[in-house]
Amino acid sequence: MIDYQNTFKNYGIKNEKLIFLLFFFVIFFSCDKRSNSNNKILAFFLLQLADNASYIIPLYSYPQGQYQSQWEALYNLQTLKQVFVVVNPNNGPGSSSDPNYLNAINKLKLKKFKVIGYVSTSYAVRNIAFVQNDIFQWFLLYGLDNVDGIFLDEVSNDNLNYSYYQNLYNYIKSFGNKEVVLNPGTNVDLNFFHIADKIIVFENPKSSFETFVYNNYLSVDSNKVCTIVYSVPQNKVSFVISKILQNNSKCYYITDKDNVTGYFYLSPYLD
Repeated sequence: MIDYQNTFKNYGIKNEKLIFLLFFFVIFFSCDKRSNSNNKILAFFLLQLADNASYIIPLYSYPQGQYQSQWEALYNLQTLKQVFVVVNPNNGPGSSSDPNYLNAINKLKLKKFKVIGYVSTSYAVRNIAFVQNDIFQWFLLYGLDNVDGIFLDEVSNDNLNYSYYQNLYNYIKSFGNKEVVLNPGTNVDLNFFHIADKIIVFENPKSSFETFVYNNYLSVDSNKVCTIVYSVPQNKVSFVISKILQNNSKCYYITDKDNVTGYFYLSPYLD
């Protein structure tokens, strides 16, 4: 007999009442032999509904012109998940505010989505003063109330560079309760979670994800552990989500696009 309680806990669902309700739904619908495949689908989506996950969406395309439809799809997204959108006008905030980005940010804020400004760190090689200036420009050009946090990209996971990112964390937090997202794109030591609200511990195509071994993040808040997977065909989405949740990562983004076009087109797998 399947141990549903432990199965749900492996998906990161620890609330006992939720586990009981999910157990009831799975048992009830599994008794309906007339539509077994539909029952499996229903059970799967119940898991997704209950997992209290969040999306982190790196959408670097311009909100007008060629990619306007992608942004419109984002404005129209209906989801129960918390949504974090990484915005990137010019490999950072640029030197002046763009009215089209201001309009896009205002629309995201109306949706209660979190707006996260992109900043490159070049694996701790970039002069920290330049990084801090980009952070300051985000809040200056687009508004302290409009920008909910900073996405530090190209992050070194070497402990020798810990103080570099600790200084940036403290600088971002000096602007208020802002989100700090680190993107090494691979595993990190647990101490890095002391200087981040979210960390992207995987960012690569599905082919790499299949053999990727997560560090043990069970002691970390699951919404701090983020996963981004590219080039995922529709018939592999459930496999990818299952592996993500089983590794205590409730912050994710999965797309059928590759790791070039994936920054310009919105994933079709958002719900």
